[in-house]
Amino acid sequence: MFRFRLAPLRAAVLFALGFVVLRIGYRVLFGGGGGTGLVLLDLPRVPLAGPFSHVVLFGPVTTGGIGNAALSALPVAAVILVFGVLNALVDVSRLFARGARRGPLRTVSRALVIAWATFPALLDSVRRVRLAAALRGERTVAALLVPVFEQTIERALALAASMEARGFASVGAVGGACDRPVVLADAALDFDGDWRLEHLDLALAPGTLTVIVGPTGSGKSGLLQAMSGLFQHFHGGRQHGRIEIGGVDRAETPPRDTAGFVGLVPQDVRLSFVAETVAEEIGFALTVRGVAAVIVEQRVREVAAQLRITPLLGRPVSALSAGEATLVSLGGALICRPVLLLVDEPLAELDTEARDRVLRVLDRLAHEAGVCVVVAEHNSREFETIADAWLVLDGHRARMLPPGDQPPNRVGDRSVPSRNARAGHRPSPGSESEAGLRAAVPFAGKPLACIRGLTVRHGDRTVVDAVSLELAAGEIVALEGRNGAGKSSLLNALALPSTRGTVIVARQDVSAMHRRNRRRAVALVPENFDDLFFATTVADECRRSDRSTRRRAGRRAGFAPGSTAGTFARLLGHDSAAAAPLLERHPRDLSAGQRLCLAIAIQLADTPALLLVDEPTRGLDAAARSLVGTALERASSRESAVLFATHDHDFSRFFATRTLHLEAGCLSAELYIGAGASGAASAVGTPGRDKPVTP
Repeated sequence: MFRFRLAPLRAAVLFALGFVVLRIGYRVLFGGGGGTGLVLLDLPRVPLAGPFSHVVLFGPVTTGGIGNAALSALPVAAVILVFGVLNALVDVSRLFARGARRGPLRTVSRALVIAWATFPALLDSVRRVRLAAALRGERTVAALLVPVFEQTIERALALAASMEARGFASVGAVGGACDRPVVLADAALDFDGDWRLEHLDLALAPGTLTVIVGPTGSGKSGLLQAMSGLFQHFHGGRQHGRIEIGGVDRAETPPRDTAGFVGLVPQDVRLSFVAETVAEEIGFALTVRGVAAVIVEQRVREVAAQLRITPLLGRPVSALSAGEATLVSLGGALICRPVLLLVDEPLAELDTEARDRVLRVLDRLAHEAGVCVVVAEHNSREFETIADAWLVLDGHRARMLPPGDQPPNRVGDRSVPSRNARAGHRPSPGSESEAGLRAAVPFAGKPLACIRGLTVRHGDRTVVDAVSLELAAGEIVALEGRNGAGKSSLLNALALPSTRGTVIVARQDVSAMHRRNRRRAVALVPENFDDLFFATTVADECRRSDRSTRRRAGRRAGFAPGSTAGTFARLLGHDSAAAAPLLERHPRDLSAGQRLCLAIAIQLADTPALLLVDEPTRGLDAAARSLVGTALERASSRESAVLFATHDHDFSRFFATRTLHLEAGCLSAELYIGAGASGAASAVGTPGRDKPVTP
């Protein structure tokens, strides 16, 4: 519990200094900061009218006035520093967690933990939104308020849900029956009339692995949350009929009281992390139950060994890769030896190796440890060899597939013909010609973008090492690689390069361009594409994008900006009338595929020569992947190219003209699929492409 950590102290110092600066700014705004001493600025006084006639803005700014303002802020700043020192030396969250079991802090301990953990999230939100503003070519401070507020609330809610699911402040813990982990009888779920799932009749046995499949928005996560109790007791959903978990009535028993035998791995595991280190995160559920520290430590090491993550125990959770974060969250769910394990889309952000690792762990838990495992997942094909049952959600209903049947709409199934199929070609998976595609072949076609020796360092660590590549107009290039290989860092460096001469797009050095003009050369849709949304309706987002584009276009002769709303509709394959109902919705209320298309439309407003997209298929079902892939095709043209980073090899083979592989910050051999390298590619059996890649 006692150890020195620099990060909390640094954050407290920054917060304290920020408070002092805000106090001085407030004094200057209301009254000018007048007083004794030297006059620094002689600003005119501006009296307000009407009901605010007693208020005067600005006025002379003196050294004495600024000093008095700073002194008046020191008491609060000192309190902030004291808490920063305390948090640097002691894990305050663990103290609050212990106070949740008894004593005067029990009733407010949840709020204290959330408040304490949300402050770093607030700083992270400001950083992410500032990056998003830079990617949109904006610097308006007011634009940051809505997304920062939304992200902070999202983190606080996820944190509260995570604590509830892990037994925080429980006073009536109950035990579960191992022989009947899940029983649903004539059950139905609904949420404010916006979503409903009915006719739920099923019984799951211990030692089985059940996969819930269905399109985006069908209710996979909602059904998992109903089993965990969060749907009824935290999110305000309504349950009808009977749901028993471990023999316990779910409608009457909150999640915190069943945390001892129900484990939950949420969809966004990073938002749900409560502690600062991996060991504390895994052991949190036992700590809040008052288990002796020596037993918690022993159990944490057992779980870490089971998951093969022992080297991570001392690492901060903020330093984990996506695959590592999923395994750590899984460890936190297993620490109490659950009867029922609920896992929401565990493969969404993982590379091939991490996916195989998670699949092996879930397989062992179900078929060796006898746990009832229930997984909601779009990538159902990867569970085909280990799943015992499939629960298909479709049209507000659920049905169990007969033994031996496979679910529809798997990742490998496609609703539209591939590029190669449209050209009359289709490579056979696993064939010699497909294997031969891995051979490196020379780049063909006139370059649109040239990257030369691009290097990115985070502190003393090199994450992108002297990368060089060329892209031609009309290309859609996939960038693949393991978690932590440097894909996101490379895309960020292409969009916002800091070194001259490394990123040349359409014959312009991107690093030398003004920030507002960079978007006509290169635009990035980040992995957290929701960060790009600053307004509360889709229509306002589109209008905001159009206004910004028009301001920048005033300096560009012959450029006539289009409509972002029109681009959004075209990317969805709709006309303006069909897309009109979507414009009145909040951006976060759209489906994942629609939100990504909106983000792409915003970033296409300045008609960039190079569009970058980070992880375009994360968390999408087959239909949404097809939608996004078609949008990427529409974004490429004779004057533009697309580069996207992904773990989804099927998506790359389906939509990309060629694939690059990044490993430990270095580019390796290229996989060519299209005719952009037809001369060389034909030698290794590469199928042709239905349109040229040269301008």
